Amino acid sequence: MRTINRADLVQSIIALGSEITFIVEGHIGSSKSSLAYDIADALPTHRMVYIDMASISDTGDFQLPAVNHDTKTSTFYPNESLGLHSDQPMIIVFDEIGKTTQSVLNAILPALNERRWGNTKFHKDTIVFATTNMGSENVGDVMKPHVRNRITMVRMEKPTAKETIAHGINNGMHPIVAAWIDRNPQCFASFEDVENPDDNPYIYHPKVQRPAFVTHRSMSRASTILHKQDALNTETLTHLLCGTMGAPAALDLMTFIKLADQLPTRTEIISNPSGAQVPSSPSAMVLLVCQAVHWVDESTFDAWMTYMNRFSGNEVKALFMLQISNHKTKVLWASRTQAYTSYAIANSHLFGA
Repeated sequence: MRTINRADLVQSIIALGSEITFIVEGHIGSSKSSLAYDIADALPTHRMVYIDMASISDTGDFQLPAVNHDTKTSTFYPNESLGLHSDQPMIIVFDEIGKTTQSVLNAILPALNERRWGNTKFHKDTIVFATTNMGSENVGDVMKPHVRNRITMVRMEKPTAKETIAHGINNGMHPIVAAWIDRNPQCFASFEDVENPDDNPYIYHPKVQRPAFVTHRSMSRASTILHKQDALNTETLTHLLCGTMGAPAALDLMTFIKLADQLPTRTEIISNPSGAQVPSSPSAMVLLVCQAVHWVDESTFDAWMTYMNRFSGNEVKALFMLQISNHKTKVLWASRTQAYTSYAIANSHLFGA
């Protein structure tokens, strides 16, 4: 099936979401729900409304009957969360729409198809979209033909390791998690490309029961845990990671954590960039690079570049420069330095030039 990448999907929803409802189908934990935040960043005048359809058990969660005794008629008052009482445009996301009951789904069809709730029209700029898991994942997502005919189904491409790291760098991902993902890109492989589940023990696979597994969501939670690792002993940290991302991935990640303790500190690199220890392991170099993307600033950039240029090979250096290029704020000052511009000119193919 054809897929669409996240950036193009966000742009499509922004351009067409006030007239057409996209139901975004994608892998478990692949950040489908957070599309709303990307859209909200681009449309600051809109108010975001998140509705978890899996938790809606009855149409009464959306609307309640109200009686007009003067006209001897009744109507339905929509829930305040839909924002129909406001003149402000909304970004309404019906998350996990494939897991709701048919009666609840029928109740929201006018919102999906006609941008109205009962007789109340949405603001003309209100955007509506929905998310669901792929049917092949066997987690209960079903969409009947008459519903599909009212919407546009799109399959969101599963974000790659490179894309996940770039996004994570701008959103506080722990550097050890970013480095581990870089060295293990197979952790975001699609089960559709893995016939035998034993060939990739990290991922969700419908052919086998795994109590926990790697997704973009679980790696975000692993990052949260590692940011608080100083409050945890090693056994507890390992247990929490196993319950978050599965034992195979968690134990590999713990090896990376032990590796981090053997690396030169930020202070050592800044104070002695020509003499600080350079690791021989490629994994250790990647870890240092991911850490540096977080801590390097305008005053320490030259020292870091002096140190990094002592690395053997160009792959790890390219990783650092590309991550800096993707960083929303650091690229602004880095691009004014001689070290950055010289590298960019010499390696223009990496920057799409």
